[in-house]
Amino acid sequence: MKFGVGWAAFLIGAIILAPVAAFAGLQGENLLVAPLPGWVKVYSGAGHGITMVGYVPPGQTGNAWSQLAIVQVFDGKGGTSPAVVEQRVIDGLRLNCDSMHVTDLGTGTTSGLPAKRWLTYCARVKQLNQGEITSFQAISGKDHFFLVQRSWRGPPFDLAKPLPIPETTLKEWEAYLNQISVCDSRDPKRPCP
Repeated sequence: MKFGVGWAAFLIGAIILAPVAAFAGLQGENLLVAPLPGWVKVYSGAGHGITMVGYVPPGQTGNAWSQLAIVQVFDGKGGTSPAVVEQRVIDGLRLNCDSMHVTDLGTGTTSGLPAKRWLTYCARVKQLNQGEITSFQAISGKDHFFLVQRSWRGPPFDLAKPLPIPETTLKEWEAYLNQISVCDSRDPKRPCP
């Protein structure tokens, strides 16, 4: 399986979060992620070798959201197996989830780099008494490891019944993840814009 590649108006690199105007000076390996029109940044931080940024739809906050997009860059962790990161994420989520299901969406490549996608369904997050569904894409770069997620949060739900979000939402998340790419100013096969 080969995941879609492309680029859009935001760059998230090891230490950088910049709009399109900064593309001209891209150096090294960089993650290119599509913007979500109208969404607002509710978190941006870096520390301990991790850069993270989070966005929510208009009118929502970092503490009260129904949808969330998060991008994380793990500096210097290139070459890490996406399957290893997937298992760590799942293990961490299970600690806080009453009932959970995971759907493996496949292993493939993004910009020629090892990648993996999966969906997690948490019927009830213990501390929040809310249900949560998240789609993940992990990419193992040469220098950095990238993890992008789209999440829905709402009332607790029963895993045995139809999902509380429409199939169109999952398709939109897939389209969003298909636009992600990684460029590298040192690699002619993955040139930066």
